[in-house]
Amino acid sequence: MSNRFSKESATDNMLKAKEKLIFYLNSILSENDESPSQTVQFYIEKYLNNFYSFLEALREVSPHKRASLKAENLQEIRIENEYDLQHLLFAALKPLCLDARKEVTEDSGVGAVRSDIKIPSVNTVIEAKCTRKTMNLKKLTEEIEADIVHYDADYIYFYIYDREKIIKDKYTFEINFNRNFDGKVVRAVILQPVHM
Repeated sequence: MSNRFSKESATDNMLKAKEKLIFYLNSILSENDESPSQTVQFYIEKYLNNFYSFLEALREVSPHKRASLKAENLQEIRIENEYDLQHLLFAALKPLCLDARKEVTEDSGVGAVRSDIKIPSVNTVIEAKCTRKTMNLKKLTEEIEADIVHYDADYIYFYIYDREKIIKDKYTFEINFNRNFDGKVVRAVILQPVHM
């Protein structure tokens, strides 16, 4: 039966639902205040910081016994140098950034500069670094500093596979490079494998 109280209750419930809907829509709109470039940068950085999970799942998790992929075949995939690392990074990032390209050469004004991975839509460069026995910390630092100066990109990421563990203080190294240089956002991500 309809009465004065049921109509007031229905009106009150509708007003509360309207307020909740407005609050929900405003929260969605405020989440989208970031530029598309910032959103992509967030995911690139998150992905690079968790890239070891991809490598671990690829190499250390055995495929299903009915899979045509075999664990011993996957063990053949190794990172021996920067080109191996670059290839794996590119393959893993391509679904996230469809315009990603490998080994893009550009004129820096003082000569040609080749970036390992370039994502033009968000003016981003990703450099793969793989330490080797003949490399020391000074050489690695000089390479990174030269790349920062020469790349004309808004965002520069260095993914460092420190297989030789030449970076003794990972925290300080990241603090030193994870900042802005001449208007360029620079991030260093370091993976040091554990040999047991």
